[in-house]
Amino acid sequence: MNANDELSRHTSTDGYHKYTMNLVITDGAKALADRFECYWFVDIVVSYQRQLKGHEFQVWHLVKYGECKATVTCTDGNDKVLVRQHIPFTDFTADEATVWVELDCILLPSEH
Repeated sequence: MNANDELSRHTSTDGYHKYTMNLVITDGAKALADRFECYWFVDIVVSYQRQLKGHEFQVWHLVKYGECKATVTCTDGNDKVLVRQHIPFTDFTADEATVWVELDCILLPSEH
């Protein structure tokens, strides 16, 4: 199951929620973190923002494999990998999820 499919009703946002490091998350990104209990995924995205300064657009993809492992990959939107992190254990209940970073905002692709 792709978590984004379940959250596809989020086609725009009315609310921006302050997060940390001067970043905001949209209603859809917050719904992803709430519904799938994966604020840790959002935290991973945030943790790389200093390193990725200058990359105003980022695609972050979480893919679960096996029973409880995952990989988080960030690309520049043109398939150039900027970051890849192995997650040795997760209780993420979906198979995958994607968020975008545009400037200082974390959002679902459907909200663009």
